Amino acid sequence: MDFGLKGKTAIVTGASQGIGRAIAHALHQEGATVMMVGQSRARLEQAARDLGPGGAPAHIQIADLSLLAEIERVVAEALRLMTHVDILVNCAARTRSGGFLTMSDADFQEAWQIKGLGYVRLVRAVAPHMIERGDGRIVNIIGSAARTPAADFIPGAMVNAALVNFTRGVSRELARHNVRINSISPGWTLTERQQRSFEMEAMAQNIPLNQALERAAMTIPLGRHVSMEEIATMTLMLVSDLTPGLTGEDIVIDGGMTPSI
Repeated sequence: MDFGLKGKTAIVTGASQGIGRAIAHALHQEGATVMMVGQSRARLEQAARDLGPGGAPAHIQIADLSLLAEIERVVAEALRLMTHVDILVNCAARTRSGGFLTMSDADFQEAWQIKGLGYVRLVRAVAPHMIERGDGRIVNIIGSAARTPAADFIPGAMVNAALVNFTRGVSRELARHNVRINSISPGWTLTERQQRSFEMEAMAQNIPLNQALERAAMTIPLGRHVSMEEIATMTLMLVSDLTPGLTGEDIVIDGGMTPSI
C-alpha cells in the first residue's frame, strides 16, 4: 500500500529501540525524512544504520525529553534541518513497574515528567508550526493500561489515562487548523524490553523462554502477542491522508485483551 508519505518530514521520539524504532523505520521506507530522537547515541546510530542506504535523509538527536529546554532544542533543530515538520510521533517513555506500596513519589514523577509532560510539551512545541502551514499529523503511542491498569504498573497506567484524555481534548482545538492528533494503545508487544521481561520470568519459573511466551499468549484472545510492525503500520495509516476524518481517537491494538466501550 502506498501511504503517500514520500517527501514528508517526521520527528519520532523513543526511536532508538522498540516501537519507536519500528515506526521510524516504516516512515523512512515510505520515503519520509525522519528525525530519530532518543537518549542513547549508540542505539540511535545503530537504528539509523539499520535504515539502510539510499532513501530520504535520516537525522538523529540525543535528548533528555524530561527537560523543556531539550524538547525546544530538538524541535528547533528539526525545523533547521527539515524546514518544517509534517508528522510528530511521541513514543518516548520510562516507567517503573512494581507494587504500589513500594513506589516512591519519584517513580510517579518520573513517569509523568518523561512520558506525560514530555508528550504534552512536544505537541505544544510542534503544533504552532503545523497550524501555520494548515496541515499536520500527530500520533501518541500510549498503552492499553490506560483502560485496564495492572497492579504493578500504576504510575504508567495513570499517565496513559491522562494522555488518552489529552489527545481527545486537544484534538478539538487542532482540528480547526487541519492538524489531526490520534493515539495508539498497544497491549503486550514483543519489544526488546518485553522480551527481557519474559526472559526473567522464564528464569524465575525455570522454564524455557518459548514456554513463557506461549503461556502469556494463551491469555490473549487472539492467542498471539502484538508485533511492533503492527503498531508501525497503524501509525502510517493515521499520519497518511487515507483516514482524513479520524482525529481525537485512541486505537487499542492488544489482541482483544481490553474489554471497553
